[in-house]
Amino acid sequence: MIIDLRNYTLKPNTRDQFIERCEALIFPEQKRLGATILGTFRDANNPNGIIWLRAMPDMAERKRILTAFYSKGEVWKANRKEVNSWIVDSGNVLLVKPASDLMTTMSNTNDHSIVVMYTCLRQEPFNAFQECDEVSEAIGDIGGRLLVTLETDSSKNNYPLHPIRTGEFGLVWFATFDPKLYQPLGISTVEERKLFPSQQSWLR
Repeated sequence: MIIDLRNYTLKPNTRDQFIERCEALIFPEQKRLGATILGTFRDANNPNGIIWLRAMPDMAERKRILTAFYSKGEVWKANRKEVNSWIVDSGNVLLVKPASDLMTTMSNTNDHSIVVMYTCLRQEPFNAFQECDEVSEAIGDIGGRLLVTLETDSSKNNYPLHPIRTGEFGLVWFATFDPKLYQPLGISTVEERKLFPSQQSWLR
């Protein structure tokens, strides 16, 4: 599995419109073509920020799906002008792959859960599993439940119409919290982003 971890900045007051359009039209068509939308999240500290994760079986399928949707698809052709008008920046994208199992939603998961994205990235390759090994345990210690651990993937971007970041190495974690239990992790080498999952987000 290969995943686009997509971090967008939108124009003010367009985030809800963007998510509604994606969940009603854009994502269903991408799913039909073979993609899996793992999660869509509003940035809790940036009213114009959104993160979403799109998974595909491998790089060859990634090229096929993106080409079919963006270069040839009628759904994108009909919606791209308006959707693009809401976007300030869509180029902050990291290519990652699962380094753990994906945890599905538990039946007792709070509908108002908080999801936190933790990142430990460097400009040179390093043993992230060894040097950041305390993260997973620390999440549990403060009441969180780990949803997935992701590892950066250095595969060449095979759909260059959509840029991705390069020259970064490390791990990304997503964890879920009851809002009453959430607290910052407090590890100096790890960045945190507090997120609110959308109604249709699978990871939550």
